[in-house]
Amino acid sequence: MLYNPPLSAISVKETTVSEEYKRGVVEPLRKPREKRDRQTTEENIVRAFEAVMLREGVEGLGVNAVAQEAGVNKVLIYRYFGGLPGLARHWVSNSTFWPTALELIGNDEVAFARLPVRQRIRTVLVNYIDAIRARPQTVEMLAAELMSPSEITRAFADALVRPGQSVADFIRLEDAETDLTEQVWNLIYIVNGLASYLAIRERNNPTYLGMDLNDDDSWDYLRNTVGEIADRYLAE
Repeated sequence: MLYNPPLSAISVKETTVSEEYKRGVVEPLRKPREKRDRQTTEENIVRAFEAVMLREGVEGLGVNAVAQEAGVNKVLIYRYFGGLPGLARHWVSNSTFWPTALELIGNDEVAFARLPVRQRIRTVLVNYIDAIRARPQTVEMLAAELMSPSEITRAFADALVRPGQSVADFIRLEDAETDLTEQVWNLIYIVNGLASYLAIRERNNPTYLGMDLNDDDSWDYLRNTVGEIADRYLAE
């Protein structure tokens, strides 16, 4: 014989769930269409963020500008991304704003792995110069970070850590016969600063110590110099 609970028990349980739902303790079941709508809206917001940055530059980025470009209420930027810095981190993490690890190792994992450890380091440092120079949006952000730092430029800069960690997995410093960690970081600081500064100058004031930074020959000279510095420093 089937047991039917008293009606009073059913009503109490329903009331309890209802109150929890009102308090936000119980998450509502999201319908498939609602998920699709949110995903579509997020994608529109991300595309709008990129469009505004391309058109107005880093300084033109703002919640109102992005919301207007996307055709949404700005509240959704806070709801989905936690605000403009969160949106910036999301965008940069899903774009080629910073060089990828594969790009820095020369797009060939097998060939890169065959190189001696010191040659791997040299390759990454030299490729980083070309990779930054090929990214006008990144160069613009680097300039903005120097002249008018903001939460947005900091969000962009923070994302550099992710590809940096992944490159270390390819270099495998543990394969070296001696600990090169300190030397590698010293070289990273120097090359990062050199590439950033000269890439900014190339766009705004391309003459530097008699070199024309709009001339590829000047960059060939710089790449060769960085390579020689890395070879000599790592050989010590």
